[in-house]
Amino acid sequence: MKKLILGTVILTAMLTACSKKDKNNNDDNVPQPEKPVVVSDDTLAVFKDLEFDVTGSSQTLGIAFSSKDGKLYSRSNLPKDGQNIDVIFAGVDPGQLFFSSPTATASNGLTFDNARITEVMNTPSAAVYDPAKFDTLSHKSALKDLPVKEDNSFFTTTYKGVVLFKNAAGKVGVIKVTSIDAQRLKATIKVQP
Repeated sequence: MKKLILGTVILTAMLTACSKKDKNNNDDNVPQPEKPVVVSDDTLAVFKDLEFDVTGSSQTLGIAFSSKDGKLYSRSNLPKDGQNIDVIFAGVDPGQLFFSSPTATASNGLTFDNARITEVMNTPSAAVYDPAKFDTLSHKSALKDLPVKEDNSFFTTTYKGVVLFKNAAGKVGVIKVTSIDAQRLKATIKVQP
């Protein structure tokens, strides 16, 4: 009888311990929900070390950029549907380099279905946007009231400024030209998400 009572007490203790463990949910084998990553609503999307084709013939260097897709497209992977394309690098003459809207006829003869207008300022004055502010630019609110208007201008291989754009969704972006040579234009882009 003592063995029966002792067995019942041990079994009850084990069941009680297991049920408490389940209530606390501290079992190492039970997956715990991940804490969500908190990203500020005011953070800009940043795309670094982008290389655009200056030659007009490269199949690997970029010619079209989409902030929505987070992608730089080359001639070899250019989408037919251009609704997400923000800007085209259209300048293939080292004396006249420029970015343009995917709807512009000067965009290297490229045509896209569903392309939408992007306003592009290739050489904004420092009064519109001071290039020295680019490296510390991190908040989308800093671009909120930026007056981006099409300027139909171009720049040369010595240009070390910025290019501004405002896509069809109203999102403003800044392209910092970091270097240009006979093959490529290197840039970093910061855009409102």
